[in-house]
Amino acid sequence: QIRHLCGLAVFESYLYTVNSDNLSILRINRYNGTDVQSLARLDNAKEIRVYQKRTQTAVRSHACEVDPYGMPGGCSHICLLSSNYKARTCRCRTGFILGSDGRSCK
Repeated sequence: QIRHLCGLAVFESYLYTVNSDNLSILRINRYNGTDVQSLARLDNAKEIRVYQKRTQTAVRSHACEVDPYGMPGGCSHICLLSSNYKARTCRCRTGFILGSDGRSCK
């Protein structure tokens, strides 16, 4: 019943895919192929991924955690994580400059 599919994601009892004929997101019962539902229509959809809180890796601690004074990563304005979640860089909002300590904004 569906001729062209792009991308495929599996989550719980369903397959999720993109029907490239009409760019709709489909949900299909993975055990019997029935119960096909069109969930949405997106322009230029080519791939699909399922993100669900239970499947995400829990990060127990990172460099931008709020310190005892309520400042993320000890930064007075903005804390940016590096590609390694154990390192961070502090940045300031528009109109402020970063102090010599690398944390406070003036």
